[in-house]
Amino acid sequence: MPRRAIWITLIAGLPLLLAVVAFLLSKDTYQPYGTRLLNVRPAEANQFTLTAHDGSSKSLSDFRGKVVLIFFGFVNCPDVCPTTLLELGKVYKALTPAEQARVQVLLISVDPERDNLEKLRDYVTFFSPSFIGLTGTPEQIADVAKRYGVFYQKSQIKSPTEYNVDHTATVFALDPKGQLRLIYGSGKAAETERVVQDVRWLLR
Repeated sequence: MPRRAIWITLIAGLPLLLAVVAFLLSKDTYQPYGTRLLNVRPAEANQFTLTAHDGSSKSLSDFRGKVVLIFFGFVNCPDVCPTTLLELGKVYKALTPAEQARVQVLLISVDPERDNLEKLRDYVTFFSPSFIGLTGTPEQIADVAKRYGVFYQKSQIKSPTEYNVDHTATVFALDPKGQLRLIYGSGKAAETERVVQDVRWLLR
């Protein structure tokens, strides 16, 4: 093939080549540490409105523009709740101040009968002043838990005020649009740097 014909062929195919390269570069190749949902769940399906530990009403939409990390637990939890909140506290501290301003950790109480606002406030702010505890009526909590597929029930009942609560120990990560993107099973949040990288990926 004459040299001129080769150049014409190359020039003609250049736009297609550039388009392919642009597509490959734009494709997200990041592999998150958290379990990635095959189908991103839209914000509408994750929405809720509960009472924050400062007495104000908070909806998920109030945190639009932030990565939201949600954990369902309770103040009297003997092990998994304080451990998980401690892990999330480490993740939060590992972020830059600018990143922290765009991240919110929420604890939704599965023990609304005992977790009053004062107890919630003292509990969650012990792990970080920025953390927010949320509660509501038993019916409201049941509805939110159902939306996130969270199981909980009282156990080891000794009296109306003495009991444990068995519950799902999962951390849910929502992107700045309010879409549920990642979940972390019990203990997975302990990998601080890997969770931090996931958070930064969601912030992009």
